[in-house]
Amino acid sequence: MPVHDRIPREIFEIILHLCVGFKTPVYDLENLQLVCRSWRDIVAEASFLWSTITTLEGPGVFHKALRMAKDSPLDIIFIELVHGDVQAKDFFGLTGNKIDQWRSLEIQASEDMEDALAFIQTQNLPPKLEILQVHYEWDTPEAADAVLFRGTPATGLKHVELIRASINIPSLRLSGLKSLILRQIPSITAADIATILTNSPTLETLRLAQLNDAVLPTKPATGKPNYSFHSPIQLPSLIELRLNGLPFHFLGFLLWNLVAPQLRMLEVIAKHPIAQLLATDKSHLSTTLTSVTSGAREYEIGLYGGYEIITGGLRIVLTLPSVRGSMDDFKETFDRLSEQLRGLALEDLPLHIRFEYCEPGLSDLEWFTRRTNVTWLTFFNEQPRTQHIMDVIPLLGRPTSGPSPIWLLPQLEVFRIDLVSTKIRSLIVDMFKARHAALPDSFPDLRGAFPKHLKEVWLFHFSNYPMSSPLEEFLAEFAQAAKGADVYWAGRGSGRGGRKPIRYADLASGIPHR
Repeated sequence: MPVHDRIPREIFEIILHLCVGFKTPVYDLENLQLVCRSWRDIVAEASFLWSTITTLEGPGVFHKALRMAKDSPLDIIFIELVHGDVQAKDFFGLTGNKIDQWRSLEIQASEDMEDALAFIQTQNLPPKLEILQVHYEWDTPEAADAVLFRGTPATGLKHVELIRASINIPSLRLSGLKSLILRQIPSITAADIATILTNSPTLETLRLAQLNDAVLPTKPATGKPNYSFHSPIQLPSLIELRLNGLPFHFLGFLLWNLVAPQLRMLEVIAKHPIAQLLATDKSHLSTTLTSVTSGAREYEIGLYGGYEIITGGLRIVLTLPSVRGSMDDFKETFDRLSEQLRGLALEDLPLHIRFEYCEPGLSDLEWFTRRTNVTWLTFFNEQPRTQHIMDVIPLLGRPTSGPSPIWLLPQLEVFRIDLVSTKIRSLIVDMFKARHAALPDSFPDLRGAFPKHLKEVWLFHFSNYPMSSPLEEFLAEFAQAAKGADVYWAGRGSGRGGRKPIRYADLASGIPHR
């Protein structure tokens, strides 16, 4: 018995729908019809399978989809093509005849954006429209904000995504949203966003990026606004919150005032120090941070021109022009974050720290040793910084000097490094020999723990500089110095997505690899 006869027709049609791609829905459906006569008829009769009307397949093809969809709800997708096969006026002139069936509308355009929005401005709000996505492909044009749907309140919209779009957002009077994504919208204000959030308690996803005009007002608003900059905004269904490049005080307002007990992802990316935003106790921030980090068993820190802290569903990123500035602010941010987290001691969790083209000093390594539990250390280097890395590696192979000497990063279990220079190889070997040979009798004045034996070592060569000595000899020597640790070699490549790492033990035994 054929598969389409063994399961209910509705289930089989759903399976067919999952086989239809976003870019070529009609092409995929026509291929399914080639399987057999029964499949041809099933696909033809299931009008909802043809409901994606997109410019990506050309004018003749979307004409067919529009015809085959009949009375089904429609997903209208206008993506401006380089060769200009489909013009906005023609596309919306045709699809507009079925505007009452529109379920979603997506516009990605540049030169044709004005014509696309011109049509939308003259239409009443489609009664079934739930999703609105408008992406302007270039920088936002200097034009008056378009008032869509003749200014009709878009109360039926559930998902809104606007990128570099000159749209009059207040005129939509958005409410009851489930997702809101705004990026580089030139004219939206903090009051506009606060109003939308206050009126959308069912919001599940919120992403705001580079909204330069979203600044807090210096004077109280006239009239009776639908929000308050001093009262919490209740978002009991919010799961994902991403804030990128927002004005400092507006960022603080969101972090302090959003009440989101179900939040599982919080991402904050800023160009200014944010430690002071974590310092207040007069906010809901501590509850939010505790929620997104609940159950975290490890965390990760990246240091480069700025820094990032990742733990559980929390990601904090700061981009600063100087490494020194980022280190100082990082330490303050770490302290403030540790104070805010309830029931989660960052100092005790295993930490993976990445130094990416960064120059950590002895004081930085001592700070991490005393304040954190580093179990995983990664160095990504580049040729001009080789000398500094060569100065750092020996520090890991001996206790510090002074009245209270300590071994740096004694809990280290995984070590990863980019082999930029041949000289680094011998330093790495010597460092591991020294750590493995450390005995209490040799350092009677030592404070703290002695270094563990490593479990894994990952060696890379991502730069374009050639390796000037035989690899096999070094790997053999290193594997011996690592004393039982699994040694992995990632090969050469122009980027981090190069060859798949292989175990040295497999390489030495002749096991084939790719």
